[in-house]
Amino acid sequence: MSKLPLLALLFAAASAMAAERHIAFWPNAVPEAIHANVDGQAALETVRTLGRFHRVHGSPGYAAAAKWMQEQARSAGMRDAAIEHFPADGSTQYAHFRSYGGWNPQDAQLDEVSPQPRPIARFPQLPVALADYSQNADVQAHLLSVGAGTTPQDYEGKAIKGKLVLASGPLPLVHRLAVEERGAAGILSDFPNQTSAWSGDDTDLVRWGHLSPYQTQNRFAFMLSKRQANDYRKRLSAGEAVTLHAQVRASMAPASLDVVTATIPGTDPDAGEVILTAHLCHQSAGANDNASGSAAILQVARALNQAIQSGAIARPRLSIRFLWTPEIAGSQAWLARNPELKNRIVGGIHMDMVGALLGSTHSTFHLSRTAQTLPHVLNDIGQAFFDEVSTASAQYAERGGDSYAGFVTPGASRDLFLGDVRNVELGSDHEVFQAWGVPMLYFHDWPDVTIHTNKDQPENLDATKLGRVTYLGAGIAYTLAALPEAEAPRLLAITRYQGEQQLAQARLRAALSENHRDGALAVRETLAMNTSSLQTLAQRWPSTAAATRTLTEQIKAQQTSVPAAQQRDLRIPQPSAAIRGPLSVYYYDHVEEMEKARGLKSPPMPEFKGHGDLILYETMNLADGRRSVSEIRDIISGRYMGVPQADIAAYFERLAAAGIIHWK
Repeated sequence: MSKLPLLALLFAAASAMAAERHIAFWPNAVPEAIHANVDGQAALETVRTLGRFHRVHGSPGYAAAAKWMQEQARSAGMRDAAIEHFPADGSTQYAHFRSYGGWNPQDAQLDEVSPQPRPIARFPQLPVALADYSQNADVQAHLLSVGAGTTPQDYEGKAIKGKLVLASGPLPLVHRLAVEERGAAGILSDFPNQTSAWSGDDTDLVRWGHLSPYQTQNRFAFMLSKRQANDYRKRLSAGEAVTLHAQVRASMAPASLDVVTATIPGTDPDAGEVILTAHLCHQSAGANDNASGSAAILQVARALNQAIQSGAIARPRLSIRFLWTPEIAGSQAWLARNPELKNRIVGGIHMDMVGALLGSTHSTFHLSRTAQTLPHVLNDIGQAFFDEVSTASAQYAERGGDSYAGFVTPGASRDLFLGDVRNVELGSDHEVFQAWGVPMLYFHDWPDVTIHTNKDQPENLDATKLGRVTYLGAGIAYTLAALPEAEAPRLLAITRYQGEQQLAQARLRAALSENHRDGALAVRETLAMNTSSLQTLAQRWPSTAAATRTLTEQIKAQQTSVPAAQQRDLRIPQPSAAIRGPLSVYYYDHVEEMEKARGLKSPPMPEFKGHGDLILYETMNLADGRRSVSEIRDIISGRYMGVPQADIAAYFERLAAAGIIHWK
């Protein structure tokens, strides 16, 4: 029998089996056993407990939450659960990233002294009332409004020294201009939340604020609601003199970035690991962001361990590792200090905000694929489980019947599972792992009108959604870790089918593109991504190697020529040996830090039609010392959107001036 008919037979067999199975590449007993051990209500109770900790990086509240999570991981059957401590002192380097400092808050209060004596804010009663990295103070002073407080013009004609300033701009910038340069005593802030269609609707939201974790001379900032701040602005503009009293007991000091790690051991120690991550940090309650993701991966561990121990499913061949981290900084530190473990990771899932109710937060669920510079069979596994849950939940919501079959947690919502599968998005720890070369799916809710505010509470979460997300994570991770070779041809059929869909979309883009060359690149790069996905499948399941080679040859046969570029930039950017991971993360921008050290002024960068951060992130991911500027531009243009070569070159020239790359 020739290879091509064999592939057709496998595809037909897999399609027929898919009609009888919940998940095409698993006998029903496996996903059913995982489902039977998922407990969405237990996940919600975990959220409630975590929400009691004020979990700021390098703080006593975070350390206590990490200790509690270690205990829970052990109770979930992972006896090796441990906490790894990485210095957070403002100077220790994790590759190019410089660690934050620690913070020890105790209490704080803000009162109006005159003309209307009253309490304004209390910490820790309202955990977001005191901005992170505020420090000791006992100040009675007049209040001045400085608008945004982000430009020198905001301060013109105003006597700032010794006053408290009310500002709406980013806190570190306001602190530099008002406190460090003009002698203000401290800050009151109503810095707004992330922009969404509902921005500004709720004037009682209090934003979780942050001063710089690197500025050891921080004074303090109190966070106000928009209603409180606007009331003060009206009074001040009417000529009223307002005196406030601020008392703060808090200090910055060296601490540690604590990462909780635990594993479900596989049967083959040399086979590698699948990883699930969630950031454990954020304000109290920080329910959806991100007690929800932390709770969900804990329930993944519990569900899989229970199913394994009961004999309902086999122990996976690959180990499954769980990490609870301080967001981004903890992942960077862990990867930098555990290179041997990083090299064992086959792929993984990151969960950040996964349990929100639509009605109270306006959130829907998104499963973001791996970076398009890291195509992987994980995307096809994720799509299969997402489709199962979406279909089952819709059938139950629309027709009734068996709530269990609709993945409903008793006593929780019966809504259908609203969400989508989309291309990679940035914003959490998965971008750190992928910059280190580890393919990751990203589970997240967006938008969420309560994110980073006093109203991100457990009451806005849904046990049904948490259960569904737990099932998704458990099923995807277990598949990558445990799918038998005998089932791999069915997964291959799905990967082939998904690749054909993506190719059809690329050909449509090419047909409609006003730039013929970029249209041709879209087809070329889609074929290249399809090839890479097949290769990851064959690497994980070697029995498919022959079939994937045949499919790869078929893909090569579909390649068409790409018109020559009018101009080529053959310079090859080589990153510095110290560069591992993303260049820009929360609080820290390595490019700006290097430019500052060299006395350079940061030039403006193109926005790439609103996708600038992603385009620049992937551009740097492609800089490997082998690809030229033109080659990198063409890959980005084919996989994402057409970008001018001059813009890519300008970005690398900026990095070269800062010493982050050099030219080969």
